[in-house]
Amino acid sequence: MNPSTIQQAIALFQSGRFQEAAQFCQLSLARQPGDESLATLWAMSLQNLGRDQDAMPVYRQLAQARPGVSAHWANLGLVLRRIGEYGESDDAYRRALALEPRNTGFLVDYGLLLMDMGRIAEARHRFLDAVELEPDVPEARIYASLACFECGDAQRAAALIPGASGWQGLPPHLREELATALMQVGRTEEAEALLLGPGMQQSASGIIRLAQLNERTNRIEQAEALLVRARAALDTAGRQEKIDLLHLESSLAMRRKDYDAARSAASEIIALQPHVQAEANAHFTLASIADKLKDPQTAMAHLEKAHAIHFRLAEDVVPEIAHSDAEPLKVSSKWLVENECGFRHDPSAPDEKASPVFIVGFPRSGTTMLEQMLDAHPGYASMDERATLQRCIEHMEKRGLEYPQGLDRLNAGAADDLRAVYWAEVAKVIRLTPGQQLVDKNPLNMLRLPMILRLFPNAKIILALRHPCDVLLSCYMQNFRSPAFMVLCSSLERLAKSYVNAMRFWIHHQALLSPDTLVLRYEDTVGDFPAQVDRIGAFLSIDDRDFLAQFSQHAARKGYISTPSYSQVVEPVNTRAVGRWQPYARWLAPALPILQPVADHWGYDLTVR
Repeated sequence: MNPSTIQQAIALFQSGRFQEAAQFCQLSLARQPGDESLATLWAMSLQNLGRDQDAMPVYRQLAQARPGVSAHWANLGLVLRRIGEYGESDDAYRRALALEPRNTGFLVDYGLLLMDMGRIAEARHRFLDAVELEPDVPEARIYASLACFECGDAQRAAALIPGASGWQGLPPHLREELATALMQVGRTEEAEALLLGPGMQQSASGIIRLAQLNERTNRIEQAEALLVRARAALDTAGRQEKIDLLHLESSLAMRRKDYDAARSAASEIIALQPHVQAEANAHFTLASIADKLKDPQTAMAHLEKAHAIHFRLAEDVVPEIAHSDAEPLKVSSKWLVENECGFRHDPSAPDEKASPVFIVGFPRSGTTMLEQMLDAHPGYASMDERATLQRCIEHMEKRGLEYPQGLDRLNAGAADDLRAVYWAEVAKVIRLTPGQQLVDKNPLNMLRLPMILRLFPNAKIILALRHPCDVLLSCYMQNFRSPAFMVLCSSLERLAKSYVNAMRFWIHHQALLSPDTLVLRYEDTVGDFPAQVDRIGAFLSIDDRDFLAQFSQHAARKGYISTPSYSQVVEPVNTRAVGRWQPYARWLAPALPILQPVADHWGYDLTVR
C-alpha cells in the first residue's frame, strides 16, 4: 500500500469529512483489494455517516479474514448492536474479549449490548469489571452507575458517578449519559447545568435529555418548548433518539390528558422494538391510559406484558427470590419478641424535636402526599426516599450483631455510633437549617420499626393507610425499578402476600414497642382534608398549619421528587383514586382471601360492588 494513500484517508477521516473519506477508501480498495487499514477506515467512515448496515459487511469480512485481531470483532459487535442484531453482536464481543479480556473499551461496549438485550445484571458486572481495571475512566463509571441504578442499587450508583472536575472534558454523548445518572440519584441541578453547557443542545438527544429533566421536575411549559425543538432536530437523530422522543411525547401528553396522543406515541415505541425496559415503560403507559379511559381489560393486558418483561429483568438480578416462594421484602421476616425489647427505655436517646419524623406505610398508600405536606412547612425538611435505616442495619451487622435481636445488646456508645451513621447518610443529601426537623419518608421503614425505636424512641411516626385493594392495584400499575419490587409485583397474589406480611409485621411490632404513632387513612385525608391537616398539626404541635394545606403548590415549586407519584403530588387533593379497585375486582378476586385478615384488622370492606 502506498503510505500516502492511507495518510490521505486518515486526514479526511480526522477532519470529519466522512463522506469524502468513505468514497476515497472505497475507490482505493478497488485498486488495492484486501487492504486492512483502508477497509477499517471505510467502515468507520460509513458508521459516522449513520450507514451501519453498509459498514457491517466490511467489518465482518475483516473479522473473518483476520480472526486473531480483537478490534475487528469489537467493531463488528458494535455495528451489529446498533442495527439491532443482538445475537450476532453478542458472539462478536465474546470473541473480542476472549482475545483481549482486560480491554476496558470492549467491556464497556459489551455491557451496553447486554443492557440493550435486557441482561442488566450481566451488564452491571461488565461495567464494574471495567471500573476495577481502570477506576479513573469516566465512561466505565458512568455506565456502571446507570446499570447499578437499574439493578436497584441506588447507593452504589451514586458512589460511582465520577468527580465533577472532569465533566466538561467529556464528549457530548457521555455528558448526556452522565446527566441521566445524576438525575436518577436526585442531583438534578448538576444534571441541568451539564445539559445547559456549551454544545450540549446541538443534537436531538441533548435537547431530549433536557426536556426529560424539565418534565421530571414538573416544569411542563419548558419541557413542551424543548419538545418542539427536539422534533425539529429529529432529522439527524438515530433510532434510540426517536424512541426517547416518543417517550417524552407520551409523558407530556399524559400531563395534558391527551390520551390519544400518548397512546399513539407509546404504541410507536413498541413498534420500533426498543430495548426491554423501554418496551415495559410503553406498556405501563398504555395500561395507565386504558385505566383512565375506564377500560380495565386493556389495562390489565398491558400490565401483564409489562410485568412479564420486568420479571425477566429481575430474575437475572435476584434469582434467589424470583424462582422461589421467598418473601422479596426480606426484612419483614425479622420479628422481635417481648424479652428482646429492653432498648425501648434508653434514657440517653434524643428527644422528640431532636429526632426525625418518620412517615411509613406500604407503598402507594399516600406517603408522598404526607411528606410534601410537612416539607411545605419551614420547620421541616424532607429528603425523599433514602435507605438510611438500612445502612444502620448493615453497619450493625458488620459489628457481628444480628438484626433485630442484637438491638437489645447495643450499649449507649454503640447506639450513638449508629445514630452517627444515620445522620452521616442524611448529610449526604440534605442540609438542615437550625431548628428544622427532618422528615424521613420511606414507606417500607414500617418494616424497620425496631431500628427506628432503638435510635429514636421518642420520634413521632405517621403510618399511612389505604384500602388494601387500592394499594395492590396502584402498586401493580407502577413502573417500579427495584428488582425486588419487580418480583413482588409479578402477580397480584404475590403482591397480596407481601402486603399482608408487611402489615402483620407492623401490627405485631406496634403492639410490642408502642411507638408514638398517628394513623392516617388516605380516604379520610382526601375526603376531609382540613380535618386531617388539623390532626397532623395537633400530633406534631404545629400551630401555623396553612403551610400543610398548600403542599401541592410547594411540591410544584420544589422540582425533583423521587417517587413514582411525582406528577400526581403537584395536583390538588381529590378523591379520584378512592375505590379505584372496584372495576378490577375480577382480577383481584384471588387476592381477596389473602387480604381479608388485614382488611378486617383495619376495618376495610372487601365487598365487590
